[in-house]
This record gives sequence, C-alpha cells and structure tokens, in this order.
Amino acid sequence: MLKPILFLLAMLWAPCAFCKTPKDQEGRGPGRPFNVKINTNVELLGFIYFVGYEGAQSETASYSEKDRKRYAYGIDLYHRYKSFEGSKHLAVAVGFAQDIWLDYFINLLVQLEDVPNAKLRDQIDPAYYLRFSPKGEVVEAKRNASAFIAAMNGLYNEVDFGSYLSQSKDLYANAIHQVTAGLPDDRFLPAMEAFYQQHFDSYNLVPSLTIPAGMGFGAKHTSLGQTHAYHIFGTFGIQQWTDTARLDMGFADQKHLLELSTHEFGHSFANPCVDRLPKELMHETQPLYEPVREEMTRQAYTSWKSCLYEHFVRAGEVIIARNLGHDEDAERIREYYISGRKFIYLDILIDELSKYNLSGKGSYQQAVKEAMLRLRERIKP
Repeated sequence: MLKPILFLLAMLWAPCAFCKTPKDQEGRGPGRPFNVKINTNVELLGFIYFVGYEGAQSETASYSEKDRKRYAYGIDLYHRYKSFEGSKHLAVAVGFAQDIWLDYFINLLVQLEDVPNAKLRDQIDPAYYLRFSPKGEVVEAKRNASAFIAAMNGLYNEVDFGSYLSQSKDLYANAIHQVTAGLPDDRFLPAMEAFYQQHFDSYNLVPSLTIPAGMGFGAKHTSLGQTHAYHIFGTFGIQQWTDTARLDMGFADQKHLLELSTHEFGHSFANPCVDRLPKELMHETQPLYEPVREEMTRQAYTSWKSCLYEHFVRAGEVIIARNLGHDEDAERIREYYISGRKFIYLDILIDELSKYNLSGKGSYQQAVKEAMLRLRERIKP
C-alpha cells in the first residue's frame, strides 16, 4: 500500500524548467537568491496520495483527531474529488507508488514539463527513473516511468486539475507570501556554501498544499550544465482556508523554515560526499548500524548509508546554526536529535567537522572521511 511508505517519510523531520502553479505564482526575497514557487506536478502527486489513500483512511473509526486536523486540507480535497476514487489513471499511479518512495518521484517530477504535457525526455539521467524497474533495467524502467507519467497526465485531465489550481489561486498566493516573508536572512546561503565548500546555481523553495503536513524533501538535478537544489515541503501548522479574509496556509514559521531548509538543502551538499567514501570504510563501519537499526528503520533510514546521510546532515545543521550565532537553537536541535531521534553518533561527527570548520583547512570531503575514521574506532575488536 501507499500508506506505509508515506507514513515512514512523514516521520522525517520532518527538485529543468521549474513549473508555476497557478501561473505566475512565485516569490523572491529582495537580494536573496531563493526561488519560491509552486510545482504543478508535486501538487498532483499530493492529490494522488489523498484521493488514492489517506482520504479513505480518514473515514475509519481508528483515524486520530490529531491527523484529521493536521491533514484537514488534503482530507477536504478528498471529499471534493471522492467520485474519482475508481479512476484507472489513479490506480496506475498508486500502483507504482507501492514500491517507490515519494522523494524519488519528486526528484523526477520536478525535471518534467507541467502535467498534462509531461513526458520522459531523453536528456534525463536514467538514475532518476531506474527504480521503476524491479530488476534495475533501463528499458523496463523507462517504459514504466513513462506509464506513470502518462497516468498523471490522464488524471490531470480527468479531474480537471487545472480548474482546481485556478480556483485555489488565492490559497497558493498566501503560501508563497508566507514563505517569501519568512526567508532566511542573507547570511544563510553563504554560511552553508562556506561550510560545505560548494554552491548550486539555484536554490528553490517549493511549498505544497497537497504534500502532507510535516513532510520535507531535498533534491537536486543538473540541466544544461547548471545544478539546481530544491526543498519541497508540506505545511508547518494548522491551515485556515475557508474564511478568505483570514487565509493562513500554515507556512508562517520563519525559524522552522530556516531549520528545515538547512536540513533539506544540506542533503544536496552532504549526500554526494558520503557516496564518495571508500567502499572499505563503509563496510568496516557497517556494524555500527546494528545498535541503531530499530530506531533508524522506524524513521525510514533502512540502511547504513541512509543513516550516515542523516547523521552528517544533522551535524551540519548544528555547526551552521553555531556559525550564524544561533547557539541556543544549535544546542536544542543537537539534544533533540541525540535524545529524541537516537542519532547516537552525532557528537563524534560534530566534533570532527567542527575542527575542519574552525581551522579553515582541508575540504569538507576530507572532514567527512576523518569523521568516518573516528567512527571506525567505535568498532569493538
């Protein structure tokens, strides 16, 4: 089912030409290199989740009142489009979602043209759709990914999703306004780029009304020689959309936006460095996953590599917060990650990466390797 996949992803602290939805709904802070936009394909993906699964679950006796409030907008959307539950296009899309995680879909969808005109272009790296083949075969993956995209195009037309977007333009404008008003200050991106010793050609913040509340995803892709980083996220708080005089789509939390952006953009910087670690070092430290396997699996980090991604990104959050002078926030999130989320190796990474950060010597990649060597020392003979 779709639910277990998204439930796990919801526990995470919790991506071409970028689409505008509705047309011209975007924002940009003065002097700040952020693009704030709505993405049609992401909105339809969230719509599929609520109409294809979550909405029906909300009508069961076991559904919590907390989730009813948290997912109120999506549940309302389900009731408005409930008659399409039996859609063949919806069934095809949900069928693929059983075996592929939401972040992977998003990485692909943000590289496509807007539905209903989306198609899998030859220029897109097969890595972005290879999981559509259980055997990892490019030809099969391309065929299946194309079928998924065709189903999304078909569903868009079937439910007249364009009318929904047009009718909801004020809601989306409110979301854009709230995010744009709460953008991190001008020091944020330079602080991230200095720490990771890397930069991207664009930084895109993508609020979504249909991605479930509390979810956030980091993604990046390269097109025509430029690399673009994304942070896609659902609402932060309870929404109010029925009274047009008091619209509040739940994105007006500047501190949460800063911390979540540090995390999700951090993946675009840190993950490739973890990927470049020597295979033998990954193998030698693999036993360290066992003490945290249960807790990490519960949070959807089902491998040692994914566990490391999260450890390094969280270590970066703490250090960047310190660099920005937010010492209390840095200590709060450090304590929460270690005690509340059981990232028990975090202090080792923070210690090693802090040496690199303070000295100004060497590279972030070298610091990641040194941190891994420190972790290796934890292996008992």
